[in-house]
Amino acid sequence: MNKYLRKYRERKYLFRIMLSINMLIVAVMLASLVSAYWYSKKISLSSQREANEKVLSQINYNISYMNETVKNFAISLFYDNDMAHLLFSREEDRFEDTTRINKLNKTIAYNSYIHSIVFYNSKRQQYFTGGDSDIVSEGSNLMPLMEDYLSGKHPIYKMQLMPVEFIPDSRHPERTEEVFSLFLYDSLDSYSKSESVLIVNIQPEWLFEKLDLLSSRTDGSSNRIFILDQNREMYSPSGAESAELAAIRNEVYRQLDSSQREVAQFTYSYRGNKQIVNYMVNPSINWVIVDVEPYAHVMGSVEQLKAVFFTVAVVCFVLAAFASLFITKRLYSPINVLLEQTQRLPGDGEGADPLPEEKDELGYISRIYNQMIERIIGDKIRQEDNENILKSYYLRKLITASSSFTPEDWQECVRGSYVLPDLTRESVIGVLKIDQYDKHKARMSVSDLQLLQYAISNIALEILSEELRADVVNLRGEHLILLAETGELGDGIYPRLTSLLNRAQKAVREYYGITFSASLSDRVPGYGELTLHYERALDYLLYKMNFGFESVITPRMVQRILDNGESQIPPALERKFIEAVRSNKREQVLRELDRIREAVAGMSYDAVVQAVIHLGVLIKQTVREINQNKLSPVLVDLRQIDRLVFENETLDEIFGAYGTILGALFVDQKQLAENKFQVILDTIKEVVQANYSNPNLSLQEIADLLKMSPVYVGRIFKKYETISVADYINEVRMLNAVVLLENDKLQVYEISEKVGFSSQSYFFKLFKKRFGTTPKDYRIKKSVGS
Repeated sequence: MNKYLRKYRERKYLFRIMLSINMLIVAVMLASLVSAYWYSKKISLSSQREANEKVLSQINYNISYMNETVKNFAISLFYDNDMAHLLFSREEDRFEDTTRINKLNKTIAYNSYIHSIVFYNSKRQQYFTGGDSDIVSEGSNLMPLMEDYLSGKHPIYKMQLMPVEFIPDSRHPERTEEVFSLFLYDSLDSYSKSESVLIVNIQPEWLFEKLDLLSSRTDGSSNRIFILDQNREMYSPSGAESAELAAIRNEVYRQLDSSQREVAQFTYSYRGNKQIVNYMVNPSINWVIVDVEPYAHVMGSVEQLKAVFFTVAVVCFVLAAFASLFITKRLYSPINVLLEQTQRLPGDGEGADPLPEEKDELGYISRIYNQMIERIIGDKIRQEDNENILKSYYLRKLITASSSFTPEDWQECVRGSYVLPDLTRESVIGVLKIDQYDKHKARMSVSDLQLLQYAISNIALEILSEELRADVVNLRGEHLILLAETGELGDGIYPRLTSLLNRAQKAVREYYGITFSASLSDRVPGYGELTLHYERALDYLLYKMNFGFESVITPRMVQRILDNGESQIPPALERKFIEAVRSNKREQVLRELDRIREAVAGMSYDAVVQAVIHLGVLIKQTVREINQNKLSPVLVDLRQIDRLVFENETLDEIFGAYGTILGALFVDQKQLAENKFQVILDTIKEVVQANYSNPNLSLQEIADLLKMSPVYVGRIFKKYETISVADYINEVRMLNAVVLLENDKLQVYEISEKVGFSSQSYFFKLFKKRFGTTPKDYRIKKSVGS
């Protein structure tokens, strides 16, 4: 039964394949005939765009390289002590100036790309030139052009090459030449002629030759490449700007302003002449490089491609119709072989139906294949897990129990590539830890923190590996472990490691916004002493308290502190500090606090902790003494002083907190008085708001309530509110009367009594003075208005 079932399925499968192939061929042929032209056009444009972008990128790189080279040359010349005399000296020294000009000419001679150099000394209002004779010849207008730039007639773009077109010989004004000029001066603002300036003029021939070469890169091509400078002026090897190129230039800037894309392609028609335009912006000097190529030249081969594609499609269709049966038969043959092979896999019997779940043979084979892949992947994952377990085991043993690490263990590390440096030679072990680790741990998940440590280890390892044979190991603790071979450097390994770790710290800070510190051990003669030096590196890391965040702590830095021998704050500093606090001298307190900070920074870690705690005790005792002698004690939370040494990792943090705490002692006494008066004013207003309906409410009654003199209360209120207490009481009564007139049906005399007026006529008088109308008319107007 299974045999006949297989034959039936085989024929059914062959018929389905043959039908599918024929339908696919018909669909492909029809789609090809319809879309051949448009698709070919798209491919041609895309290929042309990629080719043009490569050319523009090369030119862009050359321009950036040229600008950077000239800028570096100008900076070195600007800050040359000898040449600076030409720029900034007030006194004239013809002999020395001539010597410097000769030196300048030699420098120009050694740099073939330099046309000329101009020094303008604003103090002497004098120009010094060197280089090509065109700059000082009588017929050349290059120096007058430089003068126009310095006088503000043309904009100057500091430290950027600017094309300048000049006439080398006035007898032939039609012959012009170009130079690329770079201006360098001290001011960060726009240039004024009161400031000395250095001008370096560069010969543009090499760039124009490059443009000529790239413009003729394709036989028969009429593409053109030109440059637009910062002022949107066009420069090209031909030197001529046609009306068509001017229109293309305007369209380039329109496209650039609308899309803000620095690299783009578009098509543009000018008087029926269609062009493909590619442009690229050089952001370093704001030049735009433009490549223009005729549209017809790019699309010329598309029509030929369409005809060839159509012919091939027809031929393929005819051949496919005859060969489909043969192909389908041959296609099924390997499938049948695979089917018989999969039946021999464990779990599949010889006489069993090979398709118990799937609809066809391919589905069955796919299921078997997926099962095999899953088994292989599972075995590989288990193998990698075992390798990681072994690596972690050997590394932990190497670092935490190196004395028991045998030569056989080391050979196993070498075979498994568990450690990159050769630790049988002299090496250095270090510790890397994220600054404020506990704070990050409190606000981040465990997985995010591990990912952050993984990123730090990768960045550090990448930078260290550039110059040293090193490894950064993450044993899933609070810190990372650095292993580096000393090699032939000896003690020179420490400045090298410090420099590389500083680069890693900068990269981590820029990418992730966090910092880390590192400590380095003494040189380790062999892997047997790694544990001892690892523990010392952990001890050295505690000195981050002295050196601050993002520090790299070396044994020599720690030894200098230990050699200092200081273990407590000098008594003289303590006395001056306490006297300054008691005398309420803010500047002196902060100055003495800085001196104590400097003294404590030179102590050992244990001494630092004791000194900080001792300083906190002094501050608390002094504040308590001050409060005992003050009528208004200073409200300072002294409990936070006890937490400083345990919640902060560096002296900068601790002493910054001490400065903040001590700031509460220097509150302006005038401000305290104003706060006191404000309390009185607010109380008076609250009494009036609560008792305005009382006809007997007056300044005397309020003063009696506050147990103060009426004259004092009245004077304070008048001074700060610019209104007397009596007027304020009437104002509150008027405002409440308005509310009642608008929202209540009471009679006017009833409202008068309710807001505290015993005399109705006095109420009418005050109301009309305040609102310009009688209470009755006011109510009528509001009723009509609503």
